[in-house]
Amino acid sequence: MVALLKLLRFLKKSLRPLSLSLLLLLISTGLGLVQPRLIERAVDGGVRAGVLPVVIQNAAGILAAALLAAAFNLASGYALIRSSQRMGYEMRGALYRKVMGFSFANFDRWRTGELMVRLNSDVDTMRSFVRMGMFTIVQSLVLVVGAVAGMFLTDPPLARIMAVFLPLVLALFFAVAVYIRPLFMKVRTALDELNNTLQENLAGAKLVRAFARQGREVAKFAVRNRAFYNVGRDVGYKLAMLFPLFFLLAQLATLLVVWAGGTSLLRAAAGAAGGDPGGLTLGKLIAFNNYATMAMFPLLMLGMVLNFVSMAMAAAVRLDALFREAPEVAEKTGALRPASLKGKIEFRDVSFRYGKGEKALDGVNLTVAPGERLGIIGATGSGKSSLAHLIPRFYDPEAGAVLLDGIDVRDLAFDTLRTRVATVLQETVLFSGTLRENIAFGAPGAGMGELRRAAEVACALEFIEGGECGGAKPGGWDAPVGPRGAGLSGGQRQRVAIARAVAARPDVIILDDVTSSLDADTERKIIQSLYGEFRGRTTVIISQKVNAIRDADRIVVMDGGRVAAAGTHEELLRSCGIYRTIHETQTAV
Repeated sequence: MVALLKLLRFLKKSLRPLSLSLLLLLISTGLGLVQPRLIERAVDGGVRAGVLPVVIQNAAGILAAALLAAAFNLASGYALIRSSQRMGYEMRGALYRKVMGFSFANFDRWRTGELMVRLNSDVDTMRSFVRMGMFTIVQSLVLVVGAVAGMFLTDPPLARIMAVFLPLVLALFFAVAVYIRPLFMKVRTALDELNNTLQENLAGAKLVRAFARQGREVAKFAVRNRAFYNVGRDVGYKLAMLFPLFFLLAQLATLLVVWAGGTSLLRAAAGAAGGDPGGLTLGKLIAFNNYATMAMFPLLMLGMVLNFVSMAMAAAVRLDALFREAPEVAEKTGALRPASLKGKIEFRDVSFRYGKGEKALDGVNLTVAPGERLGIIGATGSGKSSLAHLIPRFYDPEAGAVLLDGIDVRDLAFDTLRTRVATVLQETVLFSGTLRENIAFGAPGAGMGELRRAAEVACALEFIEGGECGGAKPGGWDAPVGPRGAGLSGGQRQRVAIARAVAARPDVIILDDVTSSLDADTERKIIQSLYGEFRGRTTVIISQKVNAIRDADRIVVMDGGRVAAAGTHEELLRSCGIYRTIHETQTAV
């Protein structure tokens, strides 16, 4: 409940329409509470007395009150819809900004499917709760209070009978709410698992088919789908069993009221003709029965809206957990924003691990001079990519420091650090759009000449505009790119990613094993073009292939999270057994 109340802060910008909605709702409910009193007057003062004008007058009052109540109720609903939609808009925007502030470590913990469920399904659940659940709860409480007051004013003895049933229904309602909420948490968890499986299989659809594993993945999805079905069915069954209890109590209450009231009327009719004028009359019994229905029906509606309440509480807990998730890497207050960087990189006794795993880097000391062309090589898991991740501060080291131009990267602003240092990661990610939009992603203000130059450096012009080696893609620069680069080959995606980094014109560029899908000739052309384009700027190329880094000014050999050796290609062939083994393995005929 605390989490639910905390999330209602997103209604702050909708206080005016929300307040208007509640005011109109109160007026509408008040008009509904007037109607039983008018019915009483019509029956006792008109029908029983045979006075037609009194009947007409009260009937007209009932009709007017009903029409006005409907109008105010409709206007209240419109205002509430505006409030709930605005809440969903604000909450989803806040969540998206929160997720955009996550560091790599946060994304290591949160799966894509989980985030999608929270930003879509859970937010929509909260919106529906405000639109339907909160509306019903407020209206029900007002109706109950007003109807109870009406019952006591109409006939206190009958009201005392209802006073026994109302607490029972309320107690049952709250007991069911407490009981059901954990079940809805299980529903949301099962939905998370189902969405994660769906997202992973759709994203890896080509891989599944490449290994002919459709049957296995269909079976895995069936298991998740069955789990979601089972928990949803369990919740449905329990609700189906509990709701009849609400209706049973309501029917018992109505039965007792009619029996007690009818008995009282029969005794009064059998008594003296001039009985107590303040006693129970037919009109009062009808009015009381209407008030009793008004009191019980909202409680029954509360039982029906229990579904909304329980789902909203479960969704609120999950959303609150996401809001409370703190970025592992946060920007320092008053962070520095230098206009440019010379490109000196220093690792001072740096140690780092992913989560609670083994150390990926262990006491690394390394200095890269401004404008140096550095190559980094090593076996898988040797720590090459970890070095690349620490420079733009995707992660923070657990010990030691990484410096740029003598400034600890933790003292630099993210926008400066990550625009002046361009990193092309191993996993090539492109966005839906055009080739032009993807290459200009890091340089939205770049002109066509700059984009063409970046594509030329990355050897991407040959498939964008065509050339001696092949034809252009249909559409050229405006050729569509599907989600995650669909429609392009692996090598084309890598070249677009490199062009994207070049177009940003950074002071430091880092290529993390991004030429794996390129042939040796294209790889050599790109690296030589990069060296020429970034002459005087620091260039770091990480690769498992000797040919990709052999022309670097200096090559660093990583092994077991440590710097095993450093030197030129020729020096390492003479002095480093690890490097010599890699070279011989790759050049063996």
